[in-house]
Parts: sequence; structure tokens; C-alpha cells
Amino acid sequence: MNLNYWGSGGYGVPFRPYRHEIRDIVISLIAMTIAFALLFNTLLSLDGLIATFIAVLTGFLGHELMHREEARRLGYIAYFRAWWIGLLLALATSFFHFIIALPGATVIGPKVWGYPSRRDELKIALAGPATNMVFAVVFLVLWLVLPGSLSAYAYLIYATNAWLGFFNLIPLALPGMMLDGFRVFRRDIRIWALAFVISIALIVPYILSFI
Repeated sequence: MNLNYWGSGGYGVPFRPYRHEIRDIVISLIAMTIAFALLFNTLLSLDGLIATFIAVLTGFLGHELMHREEARRLGYIAYFRAWWIGLLLALATSFFHFIIALPGATVIGPKVWGYPSRRDELKIALAGPATNMVFAVVFLVLWLVLPGSLSAYAYLIYATNAWLGFFNLIPLALPGMMLDGFRVFRRDIRIWALAFVISIALIVPYILSFI
């Protein structure tokens, strides 16, 4: 998810790195790991907690870092900043067997080399959910082929990535917040439709696991 792509707004000064990025990443990783551990009931299991941390590391941090690195590759200033309300929301909703995952945003500032393109937003927005879908495919296969507890841990990582990939591709825009899906949708509806269908296909095994 990206709360604010173009311009730094209240997040920082253009052309100046955000000095609390590492702090925000660490706090967000801890909070999201606790939230998903509550969701998956792995908080009191060391092995389960490690698997949950890997799930969050791939699902959340992998998602945001791919936004950031794609933006930087295209010539933009980019950094992660936590959204404290979103982290509290993730923790609160985890008690109700689902998670509203809004831990923060990759903030995209000015383009420091090259010329801005309408396709830039599409590429940056798609980078995060695409990363989730790749991890979801890999760990879906591992869930199906690995034995015993290893299969269960692979399931946690698959489920986390499948959910985050699907959720972020919802074409939703609210005041001050646009999900990646809305940004992809408004730039190329065909690419959004293809990505969204894939995300639905990937989350179906997760849903069926409850039946």
C-alpha cells in the first residue's frame, strides 16, 4: 500500500532521506508479526512464531521494499514510513480472525533523474502485490508438498502473501489513502484485471482450507 506517492507532504522534506526509516521498519515488523501470530494462533509457539515472522518479512517488508526499489530504479526518492493508526488497526482486527493490513507506506518523492511518466505509477504500484503473488505461489507449492509441521509453516507464509496481494489490489481510494489496486486500475485496467484475477486464484486455496 502507498498512502502518498507524489511529493512528500507531511512525511518529510524533498531530497532529504527520512532518518527514522529503519526504526519504522523494525516497529512495523514487530507489530505485524504479533498481529499475524494472533490471527494464526502461533504467538506461544517458537517455531510458529518464527514462521509467522518469515511470513511478515516476505509479505509486508518484501512488498514495501519492492515499491521502494522500483521507485528508486525509476529515479524517484523513496522510503518507508510507518502509519501508527494502521498498525493499531492491524493488531485490533487480528482478534476477529482477519486483518486490515495498513502498516505504513512507501513514500515517493520527486524524480531526481529522468522524466516522470504515466507508466511510472503503474510499475511502482504493481511491484508490491506482484512480490506477494510470487511468494504466494512458491509457498503454496511448498504447503502442498512438504510433510508435517513444515507444511503448516509454509501455509502461514503462503496465506499471508496471498491475503496481502489480494487486499492491496482492491481498487479502493479514500481521502488520503489509495490502495495499489486503484493506482494500477486507473493507469491500465487490463493489467489490473489480470493481476486481480491471479490474486483471487491464489487466495482460493486459503479460503477452501477453512471449509
